[in-house]
Amino acid sequence: MKTPLAALLLLAIATTSPAASPPAAGSMQLVESVPAETVLDQPDLPEARDVWPAMIASARSTLDIEVFYISADPARDDALDAVLAEVSAASARGVRVRLLADRGFHKTYPEWIDAIGGLAGAEVRLLDARRLWGGVQHAKFFVVDGRDCFVGSQNWDYRALEHIRELGARFASPAVAAAVGAVFAHDWALAGDEPPPAATVGAGPWTLETGGGATSTVRFAASPPQALPPGVPHDEPLLVDLIDRAAHEVRLHLLSYGVTERDGTYYATLDAALRRAAARGVQVKVILSNWAKRASALPHIKSLAVLDNVEVRFTNIPQWSGGFIPFARVEHPKYLVKDGDEAWLGTANWGRDYFHESRNLSFFFAAGPVAGDMARWFDTSWNSPYAEVVDPCAEYAPPPRGE
Repeated sequence: MKTPLAALLLLAIATTSPAASPPAAGSMQLVESVPAETVLDQPDLPEARDVWPAMIASARSTLDIEVFYISADPARDDALDAVLAEVSAASARGVRVRLLADRGFHKTYPEWIDAIGGLAGAEVRLLDARRLWGGVQHAKFFVVDGRDCFVGSQNWDYRALEHIRELGARFASPAVAAAVGAVFAHDWALAGDEPPPAATVGAGPWTLETGGGATSTVRFAASPPQALPPGVPHDEPLLVDLIDRAAHEVRLHLLSYGVTERDGTYYATLDAALRRAAARGVQVKVILSNWAKRASALPHIKSLAVLDNVEVRFTNIPQWSGGFIPFARVEHPKYLVKDGDEAWLGTANWGRDYFHESRNLSFFFAAGPVAGDMARWFDTSWNSPYAEVVDPCAEYAPPPRGE
């Protein structure tokens, strides 16, 4: 007997329904840090100072942390103290804690790294990135129980949690945690003079829930190219491809803009991609912190700002009412939004050494709301009272940074 037409239609609908799509591989959420006493807060985004302790408090078996350095305020209790207290508590309840930090910066900030190394059940290794690759261990991330991880621009520094604008992401996903954890395992082995694991790592794409029933596609990549676990791609070519596919607008938000190497050689790769975009009519908007007002960087920044279809703005975060804080009151994120539909979020500043000599991580987002949320985060700074349009004919001086 023939199947009724209505039944055939129902079968067709069922086989093409979104419900038949593969289940999400977990979830992700953007996480910000906001300088105190500013108007830059996004009320719908959680802050790292709250997310980090909660994540670490949930650890039951392992906690792997890879940082550039650790710096708490010795004069008062601060947001990082709460994070470090949870690391200590995790160790006390039997969680295996492993901390990996840059060997060079350990000389500047040894106290808190050494303190973690003294915890029962904790182990610390220092990665000599300068000897290995010529750069630094610049990534900032941690992995909880192989199921939950955080990657972002925030250093483990009280200033990054209280007095610097930052952007990162939490991934509640075993698949993403495995990829990020593979980089940790690779670096942990190198720091211990051991051969890195040879297993191939999945780097996506994954479909992750992003709230409100929406999903986004996520891919993982990293730097430097000579130190990638098998299966993890180099992020710089993917970032160039993202810019080269822009049709309408590129929004870029960085601490600084570095297009020369230490010997003065022009680093063309990313700078040229922005210039190509502007030349084909794409509107290029760039936010840089006022730390970028350096004599060595200004000629390149001005040569970009003078182009048709390009506008560059500095942001000047006012000083805290409690007094001057060294190496703070600045915007420090690293991300790019293409056409409001795709985005890059990473830990690298835009210099050649960050992509070719230093450890950094990147995520690339497509579909779903993530790129739009990042564009909105960008616009908050772009339209803020702290923004200053770069005048190619003006003279600039950087603000004091250190003590």
